[in-house]
Amino acid sequence: MDPSADAAGHIFFGKFFRGRLDVLVDNAGIMDRFESVAEVDDATWERVLAVDLGSVMRLTRAAVPLLRVSGRGAIVDVASEASLRGSAAGAAYTASEHAVAGLTKSTAPMHAADGIRTNAVAPGATATAIEAPMGSDLFPGRMAAFMQNIPYTAAAEQVAAVIVLLASDGASNVDGVDMFSDGGWSAV
Repeated sequence: MDPSADAAGHIFFGKFFRGRLDVLVDNAGIMDRFESVAEVDDATWERVLAVDLGSVMRLTRAAVPLLRVSGRGAIVDVASEASLRGSAAGAAYTASEHAVAGLTKSTAPMHAADGIRTNAVAPGATATAIEAPMGSDLFPGRMAAFMQNIPYTAAAEQVAAVIVLLASDGASNVDGVDMFSDGGWSAV
């Protein structure tokens, strides 16, 4: 499986042939504007949760019956450093990424008997255009403070390599984990 990325940095790969799905990678995400719960409006809250969490649930729900056909398979959800801590983004994004990690941990034991492994990769700062929909005024002061805590920004290919590992037979004994791919940010 060779991952590829589009111009916005969204990573696509998988194996689907002859009516059988072997791997699902749930990689959809948009950022909020680093707003606190007191500042976030309903439209932003609902949009971020619909994309970042709702799409993961719906794709997983659609994929499980197809993955059962082969009696084995892997789901890799792309979560975020924000699934670990509350200071990595605003309220909407952080809540959605915590929920993705929880959905991963729920899906893993519920479908292990089907031969389906479900894990998440949790990237730190990654060179993608995830913040583009927010415009150029992404609360510059908050963004600058946030960026001071990040060891470095990863290339999308670095995160893709972790996804490939979690999807591969090399991780056949890994199920229900939230694997951080953040250059050590989660360790500090």
